Formats: sequence, C-alpha cells, structure tokens
Amino acid sequence: MRRFDLVFPMTVLDTQHLNQHARDLHGVSAIVPTDDVIGLCEDKLALTQRLIELGFAEHMPVTGGELDYPYLLKKRVSSYGDGTFVIENAEQERELQSLLLDADYFTQEYVVGEEEYATHAIAAKGRITFSRACKYSFPSGPYVKGRRCKAMHRETLERTPFFDLFDDIVRAIDFEGVCCFNYKLRGNRIKLFEINPRFGATMALFINDALPAYEQAVSSY
Repeated sequence: MRRFDLVFPMTVLDTQHLNQHARDLHGVSAIVPTDDVIGLCEDKLALTQRLIELGFAEHMPVTGGELDYPYLLKKRVSSYGDGTFVIENAEQERELQSLLLDADYFTQEYVVGEEEYATHAIAAKGRITFSRACKYSFPSGPYVKGRRCKAMHRETLERTPFFDLFDDIVRAIDFEGVCCFNYKLRGNRIKLFEINPRFGATMALFINDALPAYEQAVSSY
C-alpha cells in the first residue's frame, strides 16, 4: 500500500487492515478511524449510550425498558438490517424470547415514518470536510431498511441537513475518515440509528466529488 499516493478504504475490514499493518499511512495517503472508534460505531448499543453520555440524548431513540408496540429488537453488531426484527405484539415477543434475553441484542423504540436518511461524510482533524445526503422512501407500516426491505424511491439532497450536529458528533467521538449517518426525523429533530465507519453504498453517487475531497483532507495533515 505504501506505493500508492492515495488509499481510500471501502469496508471496515479495509480500515482495520490499515490500522493493523499500515497505521503510519494515516494522514499520509489515507484517513482512517482507530480500531477503538470503529468498535464503538460497530456496536449500535454502545454508540447510543456513548452519544447520550456526550450530550446527544435528544437525537437518540429510546432503548431498553418497557416500549410500546411496535418496537425493534436489534443485534448490537450487524449490517444491512440483518438481526433486526420488528416486534408488534406479545406473540412475537414469545417467539423471540431467547433473543430478547441475549446480551448481543437490545430493544429500541420504532421511529414512525416512511422516510429515512443517510448522510455520507469525510472527517479530518475534528471536522467534516465533505458531506452529501440521500433521502429514501419506504412503504407505509413498520419496516427494517436493509436486505429484506428496499426503498421505493431515492432522492439526493443538494444540502446536508443537520451538518452542524454531525460535525459535533464526529468531533465528540474523535472520528476521522469516511462514515455514513443513518437516521429518521421526528418533527424537526433527527433520531440517529447508527454511524457506519465505512463507505456507504450511495456515496458512489457522489464519488467524483468525494475522492478529490478525500485527497484534499489527507493533504491537510
């Protein structure tokens, strides 16, 4: 990798490989979050708890405790909606009882709405240097975005909603590199589901802008 002028990691495994074998390339030809920050972002429950501790509670869905139907049962470390279930009644609770008691899973309120958002970002030196956003429309009724439920419509947004909030979050958790925020809106406030510490699929729509921005961010070190 040291023979390349620019290294753009696409997956979490790419980033972990850089950290393990070529961390010295950070700020030279790549920007990557540390393994500790990757681990925090990968664990959805740990990330939620940490962001609450850091003062972002109003932007986080309620987790644990007694939740109204429907609510979500989520695997702490997963992707593409795998390991996430919508629980709508007591019968489903009984069917999923073993997972409800499993420490690798947690419960979370279901945020109502058919529109979901993704904000793709590049962060360097404690601030977001590039961002673009997409809005996804889904069928009415409870759903889980991922392999089992695809958006009916996708729209790219010229401006990044809530840029200042996301900028505060990357600084608070010391995130550097490429990431993707996934969230819904409740009124005029976001409810953040996760921060993927990697290239998000729809960032490909903006790749001609993202790559020069990434190169410029690397050169700022």
